[in-house]
Amino acid sequence: MEDTLFLPIKILIRDGMYMVFVNKIIENVDNEMEKLISNRGFVRQKVEATNKAEKVNDAVPEWLKDAEKLIEEEEKFEIEMDTERSNNCFTGPFCVFGSERRYKLYSEMLEKMKTLNTKCNFEPFSSPIPSLEYFSSGYFVSFESTKNTSDQLMEALQDDRSRVIGLYGKQGSGKTKLAEAVGEKAKYLNIFNEVVFVTVPQNSNTLWSIQDQIADSLDLTFDRNSELARAKAISSEIKNKDRVLVILDDVRAKLELKDIGIPIKGKWCKVLVATRHQQECTLLDCQIEIPLHPLSEEEAWTLLKGYSGIDDESSSDLLNVAREVANECQGLHSRIKDVGYSFKGQSIEEWKALLDSLRHSARYQIFLSFRGDDTRYSFTGSLYDALCKEGFKTFMDDGGLESGDQISLSLTSAIGASRLSIVVLSENYASSSWCLEELVNILECKKTKNQLVWPIFYKVDPSVIRHQKSSYEKAMLAHENRLGNDSKKLQRWKSALSEIAGLSGMEYSTGYEHKFILRIVERAKNIKSSLYVRSIDME
Repeated sequence: MEDTLFLPIKILIRDGMYMVFVNKIIENVDNEMEKLISNRGFVRQKVEATNKAEKVNDAVPEWLKDAEKLIEEEEKFEIEMDTERSNNCFTGPFCVFGSERRYKLYSEMLEKMKTLNTKCNFEPFSSPIPSLEYFSSGYFVSFESTKNTSDQLMEALQDDRSRVIGLYGKQGSGKTKLAEAVGEKAKYLNIFNEVVFVTVPQNSNTLWSIQDQIADSLDLTFDRNSELARAKAISSEIKNKDRVLVILDDVRAKLELKDIGIPIKGKWCKVLVATRHQQECTLLDCQIEIPLHPLSEEEAWTLLKGYSGIDDESSSDLLNVAREVANECQGLHSRIKDVGYSFKGQSIEEWKALLDSLRHSARYQIFLSFRGDDTRYSFTGSLYDALCKEGFKTFMDDGGLESGDQISLSLTSAIGASRLSIVVLSENYASSSWCLEELVNILECKKTKNQLVWPIFYKVDPSVIRHQKSSYEKAMLAHENRLGNDSKKLQRWKSALSEIAGLSGMEYSTGYEHKFILRIVERAKNIKSSLYVRSIDME
């Protein structure tokens, strides 16, 4: 009973003692808090003064975050204590009966402050940011033009006012490699937690393919397989990851980002669009549009030497020819790369032949000549599709009604603007006056422009064409009845058929057509270095 009576008195004495300790520790907390606030300001100044070419130590932002949190916590304690004092509260953690708890809270806070104050001298505070080459796979040189564009991209990626950024330039200018390198650099600098790279396909399954690539990158599995459900799942995952950069490469048409599942509102995500034309940037509502210009002549020459292995010790003749080749590549990175790799270690004669092919102004790599009624929707159609899938710029007439013996100006232009003509000589090829006029034009370009010509003998023996027998004989007799035997046009057609039949070609009679087509495509791939096209447009 006596102990019970004296218990409140003992508690008061004990808490009174704690109050003495509390007053002392508050003084220590105030001193450490002043140091912490001072150190925070010093660290902030160093961060702001850090050169853009350097990366702040990863521990610095973590320290600042912890310091901010602790300063806010101390301020909250002060507000609660002042409130309880003014209200004469006897039940809170700061009342006289809560002195022990109050002492423990301030002790913990004091230790945290001391720890942070001792860790504010970071060694090193920052480190040099590696060059752009460091963030790129394979051989990559960051020239002045590339560096200017990459600097603009990095600035745009850190600008909170821009959510969709456009990068545009000619096909082969190096947009893909630059976008990849900038994305990796942005991740290295902790601007983004995740970087998702998507190659936009040019087919009817564009949306699903993009969604699949994003899901693979984010380790996301779709529970439901509808476009809307997939979009919702992607949006939710991006928001969960936070600070995600999605790079959409080779965009050639308008895309609805919300249909894909990319949230462009809020600060969860940014989109970098790489495309060939500035118009696509506008269609996608890019807030910032940044061009990637072709390399200068000196930059192109430096790059070609790097890929080809040519150095200043090479013969002067080879150096002169190779430099001219570099100039003909129009400052396009991919073209220079292909040339360099393909002609590495080749003789000067090979380089001269390449220079000759590059100097011929060509828009198409391959022109297909064929009899529409025979093979448009079968063999030639499949061949065209296979060549296009391999990246060859191929011209195939979309089919129109013939009118007389004169082929259209567009066909004549396409023949003259091609590096290789593939002539599909089918059973009824000679029955078309247009096909025969095409053939005359093709063989003329072979002589005057050094163009390549491949005959494909499709279910027709070359001797039938050379000597104009069977269906070819019937076709030429029909033309003779119409034009007369002495017609110059008729004689040109006969001469062209004899000449094409004498060229080295490929024959098909039976078997799997797709395997035969693959052989043609493979042959074209083997001479790809000779099929470069000169095109000044932004393709």
